[in-house]
Amino acid sequence: MAELARKIERLAKHTLWAIIGFFFGKKKSPPLPINFTSASSILVIRTDRLGDVVLSTPVYESIKKSFPHLRVSVIVNRSNMPILTDNPNVDKIIPFDPKNLGTIIKQLLCNRFDIAFTLNKKFSVIASFLALISKAQYKISYAHDETTWLYDIRLPIDNQSRHESLNNLELLSYAGLTKISKSPRLYFNEAEEKKVSTILNALRKYPELPLILIKPGTRIGKWGWKVENFQVVAEKLSSSKKGEVLFICGPGEEPLIDRINKQANSTIDRLPVLSIKELALAIKKSDLLFCNHTGIMHFASAVETPVAVIFKHGETARWGPTNTPHIILEEKNSDVLSPKIVVDQINQLLTNTQARKTI
Repeated sequence: MAELARKIERLAKHTLWAIIGFFFGKKKSPPLPINFTSASSILVIRTDRLGDVVLSTPVYESIKKSFPHLRVSVIVNRSNMPILTDNPNVDKIIPFDPKNLGTIIKQLLCNRFDIAFTLNKKFSVIASFLALISKAQYKISYAHDETTWLYDIRLPIDNQSRHESLNNLELLSYAGLTKISKSPRLYFNEAEEKKVSTILNALRKYPELPLILIKPGTRIGKWGWKVENFQVVAEKLSSSKKGEVLFICGPGEEPLIDRINKQANSTIDRLPVLSIKELALAIKKSDLLFCNHTGIMHFASAVETPVAVIFKHGETARWGPTNTPHIILEEKNSDVLSPKIVVDQINQLLTNTQARKTI
């Protein structure tokens, strides 16, 4: 019933936007490329999940490289704001809280934006609403049927399979930006560096070995590899001395890690629960990340740490790792991927990426 209710809600929203479009009519596109030299401010809307925000970071760098004079503001979910702190390509981070729409509406109305980019390749009611409120002179997005009346520049959607970070950059190129940066990137401050280094130094018993971080948990259980399989892989890697293993523990996942260690032959230490920015830095300081297809997988791409990923759902071409050595281990609609295959693949990845990182 809950799934049916969500489908009905989505249909109602799409229908409402289509009706509005019927009365407003289709906007006439301005000539391209846009004259960015006469603009002063840009708004980028990315109110999605953690991984989407990480993969949007090349957008801000590309804008600043192309036109350094532009002031770049970004709307992201409040919980994802730390990902963009210390980023020299972002001038202002505007927090989005669906429970407090009044605040963000006031902020948007008090600012002047020349150009607004909505990065969602799939139609988003929230993102489109924020673009509407922004009153930007030029609003740019993908060509969704629901928003022919809203966006000035609409990139046609093709069926080509490409990485999500490249999907985002398509919009910039279409609008006329030429200096495109393709690599996701995160930035850290001195306090974060000191804290994470202290934690890792205190936990590590074999600093001469490569550091392997493993996160068994996932947001949705059916999208994760069996927890007992993670346990087997962690034990085999640890006992073989091919690397030193630490578990990543997300908020509320302490009982999961404790259960794994209770069933294991030997205890494997875990990182304390870190902020998302601190966790990204811990991954940067490690030699390999092993996890399910979750948001933190994209941290590895942004900090250039090799990563082995279990994919039980999603398009690997669009959502897989990028910008770093990686292996994708697919197990869709089955439970046939063995821990032995995973261990062998991880060992091979470690062998192929021998440059050690230092804390």
